[in-house]
Amino acid sequence: MLIEDLLDAWRVNNVINLELLGLSPDETLELKPGKGKTIRSNFVHIVFFRRAYAEEKMRAEAEAIPKLDWKTAPREEIVDALNVSAEVTAELLRRVDAKPGRWTAAMRLAYCVAHEAHHRSQIEIALRLGGHEPDDAVLYRLWEWTKK
Repeated sequence: MLIEDLLDAWRVNNVINLELLGLSPDETLELKPGKGKTIRSNFVHIVFFRRAYAEEKMRAEAEAIPKLDWKTAPREEIVDALNVSAEVTAELLRRVDAKPGRWTAAMRLAYCVAHEAHHRSQIEIALRLGGHEPDDAVLYRLWEWTKK
């Protein structure tokens, strides 16, 4: 497997995050599934951990990832932070691939995608419980990876 294949998978993961944010109207950003994080704070959490992963090997580059307020970050800041952090994480994957250590690029990618998928499911559950269940056809589009 080539690093470019892993980076394509990472890009699709980020597009799915952005599409799910797009399915979350502003009035839903404070919804949460039970005692969990709000929709807003789930997205902020994803950005936070992307920054934390990058800081391990790329402290200077990680500084480009904005620190967002989990209670007040507006949609535009979240979108920007997801995109910036996706690029920084792509560079992290390139570096890990070039010089693997405890983590290979494939393992880091798998960990990041699994972590973010967990939070996407929390977001979808919050939308459903809050009465903003996306149409099935819209949700199915999240799985049309070849079109992303």
